[in-house]
Amino acid sequence: KYYNGMVEWISPEFGGGAVEVRPDTMEIVVEGTAQKVDVCNVIPGQIAGKIAALAGVTDDSGWAPVDPATMQARADAAVYVLGDSSAQGDMPKSGFAANSQAKVASMTIRGELLGSRVFPAKYSNTCWSLLASEDAVKVGASYEPTPEKIASVESFISATGEDAALRKATYEESLGWYAGITADMFG
Repeated sequence: KYYNGMVEWISPEFGGGAVEVRPDTMEIVVEGTAQKVDVCNVIPGQIAGKIAALAGVTDDSGWAPVDPATMQARADAAVYVLGDSSAQGDMPKSGFAANSQAKVASMTIRGELLGSRVFPAKYSNTCWSLLASEDAVKVGASYEPTPEKIASVESFISATGEDAALRKATYEESLGWYAGITADMFG
């Protein structure tokens, strides 16, 4: 609707695994073929941060497995790992997810320090994408811990063909979330 022919995604399964970036000539090289670009976003393979590896809580995958009910590292219960570094299950690696995980971890730590009640862990995530001014879509889910992982228990996604009023409401919801999470983090 807005960007026909402007965006192309090349995943590792289709040759995006070995990419050379040539910023001086504004080219990328995929499977030996150079392609001119105006804007290029290359996302390299990722693993947990170096501090997680140095703490000894990562596994062979490069991520840090955690207890789904507490966010404690499986390799060391004195270490809590959340967000992008954690191998926790179904939750995406997003700021919303990390904030949700941080609340579970902090509740667990508070409970241990003060002997206070620790409620069952519940997690949530929503990701919004702004398509154009006042036109947004979203995807998200609610999650609960199982013995093996944090598992999705209910999900939602914007539907194709939603009317302009709903897309505007979704956009406004994203602004409210941003205001709320920044206030939550920074006061």
